[in-house]
Amino acid sequence: MKNKFVISILIIVSVLLLFTLFQKINFTEIKKNQKTTDVEITKSGRIDFTTKIKLYWSIKEFNKELHKIEFCESIDAKYICKIDNKDWFGSDFKMDYPKFILENLTIKLNECQIKLDVSKMFNPNYSGELNKNQFKLEKQNDYYILYGFFSDGAGTYTTNWKIKSCKSERSEISQDEDAFEWQNSN
Repeated sequence: MKNKFVISILIIVSVLLLFTLFQKINFTEIKKNQKTTDVEITKSGRIDFTTKIKLYWSIKEFNKELHKIEFCESIDAKYICKIDNKDWFGSDFKMDYPKFILENLTIKLNECQIKLDVSKMFNPNYSGELNKNQFKLEKQNDYYILYGFFSDGAGTYTTNWKIKSCKSERSEISQDEDAFEWQNSN
């Protein structure tokens, strides 16, 4: 009788240990998966135009859970119309979610640090990193114009910012071919 009691206790303890171990492994896997989806990889860098003019940028992976996505349907397909209630740039057909979002673009011009408007700007480059060849900085009378083009291989778009008195205003964001003429000028 005593042996049956000990065996019963051992079986119950073994089952409880196995159950606890299974829960711990399962919970760890769930936490690991949550961390993977919650983590947003951010890349950042600096582009030097001169020793006194530098462009700082950061790009992060697009996480659809953090944005309001609005879909539209045509006769042929369903596509993403708006992200966060705004039209967006960075895809030709807007069938897939963006891979990247341009999170920050700040120009340091002499002693001023000027944050540039990067709203609606997705997939700024195929690699997720910006480079100097994507930009052109022109000095006008008493202001600068910073031109930029962005593309992940498709969905190419361009924009420019007028920078004056330590402030900036985005003048244009477009996919129209005429908007790219700045690339052909000296």
